[in-house]
Amino acid sequence: MIITPKEPRDKNAVSSLSKLVPYMLRGKGGERCTWYMTGNLAGLDRREDAELAVDVMELLQDGNVRAKGDRTYHLIISFHPEDRRLTSTELEDVVCRAVRAAGLEEHQYIAVRHSEQEHEHLHVAVNKIHPETLKIHHPYKAIPAYQTLASVLEEELGLRRVDRTPGPSLSHKARDFEAHHGIESFSRWARRSMDGGVALHRIESWGALHEELARFGVRLVRRGNGLAVVDATRPNLACKASALGRDWSKQRLCERFGEFVRGPSAAEVARGQVDAYFEHPLGQASEDGLWREYQDALGAARTRREELRDALSSKIDAARAAHRRRFKLRHHAIAAMPVSGTDKRRLYRMLAFERSAGERKLGVKIKGWRMAAQDPGPGSWKEFLAVRASRGDPRAIRRLARQSKGPAIKSDQNWSRKLPSPRSHTSRGSIVHNLPGGVRLRESAGAIELLGHARDGALEHLVRFAEQRFQGQRLTLVGSRQTQSRLAKIAAERGLEIAQERQR
Repeated sequence: MIITPKEPRDKNAVSSLSKLVPYMLRGKGGERCTWYMTGNLAGLDRREDAELAVDVMELLQDGNVRAKGDRTYHLIISFHPEDRRLTSTELEDVVCRAVRAAGLEEHQYIAVRHSEQEHEHLHVAVNKIHPETLKIHHPYKAIPAYQTLASVLEEELGLRRVDRTPGPSLSHKARDFEAHHGIESFSRWARRSMDGGVALHRIESWGALHEELARFGVRLVRRGNGLAVVDATRPNLACKASALGRDWSKQRLCERFGEFVRGPSAAEVARGQVDAYFEHPLGQASEDGLWREYQDALGAARTRREELRDALSSKIDAARAAHRRRFKLRHHAIAAMPVSGTDKRRLYRMLAFERSAGERKLGVKIKGWRMAAQDPGPGSWKEFLAVRASRGDPRAIRRLARQSKGPAIKSDQNWSRKLPSPRSHTSRGSIVHNLPGGVRLRESAGAIELLGHARDGALEHLVRFAEQRFQGQRLTLVGSRQTQSRLAKIAAERGLEIAQERQR
């Protein structure tokens, strides 16, 4: 179990309950909420009352006129894919204790569960404004409390223990960049190149350190209260110096070399660079050709968007010109009328009103044109791989394949059915089926795996599902010896042909 607050990607953005809660309930597609609860919202504890609950919470937030920061706290509680499905009572206890750990137990909140991913998770939207004092509460040092609570809950509920040992990790911006483009981020490259390629223990001065970093075409500069590693020719490529390792923090470097001394200019570093950063695909993408196909798809989508944009711009200009011309002609017609000045002014006012109404209608029509002309393209790198894997591309399947640990049934063919919607598959190109009784199955190309405990009812669901999906194919049972014998017995009762058994 992992409990963590969700920070907005845009640090300057303010979370809105009217946007967050609908995302929690429906996302970008249909209904995704499989469990719902509220806290400190008496009489609004039903799923149908969600909109009214949001209105009540936002009305309370408007009562605090002094708070300038974010007034909504977004908490995510994630479970391991092998964890059992918790009951409603257990989920309520988990949410209440997580909110209490942040010091928000008296505040209003809405919690939902999402089960469409391989790992179930809870979203909790908490109102930071206290319902009685109207004071805002910012959780302080909540992460250690969440880690302690997660360890306690794992033991109490019999869930899989998750290693929460802190270690070096990429920033959210770097992870988003790699997930969307499939390219090694500047932060990862800097850590890989400099933390291992620069013998920091042998350097004795700031000048020597600047000279060593110049080989990689980067500079060490002041950034806020710390230091940053910045590319000499592309200033937009930068990362914190501490991201390279503990010894690279400003405090450690100043303890070693004294007060910070500026290095050479960007032009001087650019002239002497040897091993500079360049965009390189992650993993084996360049070898199997998938990354090149993704780049080609991006280029084709970019060309289509430019063509659509040009055509739409011409269409909008023509519509606006026709609108102006029509009312200009009517204006001239009024001017030529043999009527008094008072009547002309009244007609001009009526014409101005009609023109304003026509402009609003035209604006709505143009907005519809723009929405219809949007071309999503191949999406992010992960979305591209997921779609390819759902279509049975073995290269994408290999890249997204993960070690299955639960009981599974595989077919003797690399078979995958086409998905009805691009939103129905997970980020790994598989489908998660939530069946009655808390049974969860993960379907990928040629395999169906049971998520959670191998109860008899769950194994029956697994065999029945495999029978529907792999009709007429020879099957392979994967799991422990005891689980395989139970699966084989159920499969024999249903007349399924077992090719082999593979012990895990």
